[in-house]
Amino acid sequence: METGTRRMLGEILLERGVLSRAQLRLGLVHHHEVRVPLGRALIRERLCTENDVLQALSDQLGIGTVALERERLDPKLARLIPARIAQQYRVVPLRLEQRDREVLHIALPAPASIEALDAVRAISGKPRVEPHLASDTALSRALSGLYGLREPVPEPLESLLPAFDEAPLLLYGWPPVTAVLMSRVLSRHGFETRVVTPLEVLHAGPSDIVLAPMQAMEGLLMGEARLNGALIIHGDSDDEGFERAQALGARGFLANPLDEELLLRAIHRLRPPHASPPRKGRAHDTAEQDSAPS
Repeated sequence: METGTRRMLGEILLERGVLSRAQLRLGLVHHHEVRVPLGRALIRERLCTENDVLQALSDQLGIGTVALERERLDPKLARLIPARIAQQYRVVPLRLEQRDREVLHIALPAPASIEALDAVRAISGKPRVEPHLASDTALSRALSGLYGLREPVPEPLESLLPAFDEAPLLLYGWPPVTAVLMSRVLSRHGFETRVVTPLEVLHAGPSDIVLAPMQAMEGLLMGEARLNGALIIHGDSDDEGFERAQALGARGFLANPLDEELLLRAIHRLRPPHASPPRKGRAHDTAEQDSAPS
């Protein structure tokens, strides 16, 4: 459990061949936009599996993993860790091993906190506690089976977003050729678009979605100007780009406005297909299959 200089999770996934650089950038965009851990962002975007992330975290932290669903859990061991501790730290007792002294093996989520290990050591009275990383899904099932603990199912991300009507998507500040190409892409998936003036952008309502390049919006929103609609920004996918987008209140980020997959995903975050299906055919199948926002 030495922290030292840890390798970045994204770099480990790249080394393992799980992600490409482009996919990692997409995951980082979601990570910055929604403020969830990178591993969870990658899973949500279907860029990799829960197991891929778990194995990478194992490499990063130097802690082994356990396929909790394959373990035969002993209800008697639940007496060593009270339900309140199990629930607080999401720990599951695996087995007792007799070496020179007793070792209690436990499963817990990444990152394995020293606080959780200390709590288990103190409450169980076992001199050694050895951690093993397990997936969130498997831990939830095990906690339910051993302790009867039922955790609330997290609300899908889409349900936390406002339900928009089918107002046209507003394109502002794009070169004419780019605006035409974006409109064609979106039209194929049933979305109407409209190129708008600065005044129309500033009068956008809460249900409007504005797609614009970074520089155009920074110029428009100088001083006291504010945008009421949801903003999807195109800019450089680096830390400075994310920070500039956040300063503008952007709800989405495009590294490449002509990348069809990225464009649809950014829009679907704000206008989920199930909440308001486009009129001319659905982008649902295209967006479901793939992996990336930015």
